[in-house]
Amino acid sequence: MGLKNIDLKNIDLKNIELKNTQPLGKTGFQIPTVGVGTCPLGELFEEIAEQDAQTTLETAWDNGIRLYDTAPWYGRGQGEHRTGRFLYRKNRDDYVLSTKVGRRLLAPRSRKTFQTAPWQGGLAFESVHDYSYDGILRSYEDSLQRLGINKVDILYIHDLDTGYFPDEQDLLGKLKELESGGFRALEELKAAGEIAAFGAGINEPGMINRFLDRYPLDVFLVASRYTLLEQDIYADELLRAQQQGVGIVIGGVFNSGVLATGIQDAARYDYGKLPASIAARVRKLQAVAADFSVPLAAAALQFPRGFSAVASVLYGPSRPAEVTQNSVNFQYPIPAEFWLALRAQGLIAEHIPLPD
Repeated sequence: MGLKNIDLKNIDLKNIELKNTQPLGKTGFQIPTVGVGTCPLGELFEEIAEQDAQTTLETAWDNGIRLYDTAPWYGRGQGEHRTGRFLYRKNRDDYVLSTKVGRRLLAPRSRKTFQTAPWQGGLAFESVHDYSYDGILRSYEDSLQRLGINKVDILYIHDLDTGYFPDEQDLLGKLKELESGGFRALEELKAAGEIAAFGAGINEPGMINRFLDRYPLDVFLVASRYTLLEQDIYADELLRAQQQGVGIVIGGVFNSGVLATGIQDAARYDYGKLPASIAARVRKLQAVAADFSVPLAAAALQFPRGFSAVASVLYGPSRPAEVTQNSVNFQYPIPAEFWLALRAQGLIAEHIPLPD
């Protein structure tokens, strides 16, 4: 489903309006409706030459992208360094920048034997979780240094979930650490005008409610949990966030790749191999997409915006061609009948809002 398969007759690539913005929850802050995440540029799946990384970001800018999301964890600092090297000479009022807090990077205890896994490349720094008052402020200041930019717009609490803390007592301990000081640090940064909003990155079902039970956040960055492939958290969690005025940014719209590539040997789901049950569902999605001549990636990019609380969607390119293709996908005209066909086959539940 590459560009050669897409009918470009009705799409003016020179006039793609990706700088449109929407309000982020009740913050009053405007955020671009589409952006790029830099996890792949941190070399999660493969090593990427510096020039290739910069060309990818430059292509995003040239295609109107003005929202960039990164994190200390991405490539153990590499993602922030690369994002900053690209953006620091741009007019700071021309883009929105988000990063994450909750991890600090330290020199490894054994430099000779240190491994960067799970990153295929990245930088040789150890990562420690720290959600305390001092830890959040240190994480924020360190990010500014790595970026070479003295202001970020949004901070997300990163990876505070069962995936990283499978033991319930460990998870509760980190949540308490956040409640005892980390939240206050974020609130002070916002009150001082250092940031426009703060929230949490969400990887696992159930975590939105656990955060909302403890603190009123501005935004959730929901990774791979509200997509064309799976929407289970909509009724139990996303609607509650909307009712409380919390903005939603959807990341991982391709479920780590399979909704961009379709079924193939190298297809990834949730950063790993494709389970049989997921593959069967993707095949059904592909069949409907083929019937309507709709690229699966276009449907994946556009689907989350049917929910009015979604202010923006993010995807993570690793090559310039992916940016160019997704600029088309984001604008691709999809008929209402396509979404209704997915609903008729049980691929989108009745209560899930559909794009216009």
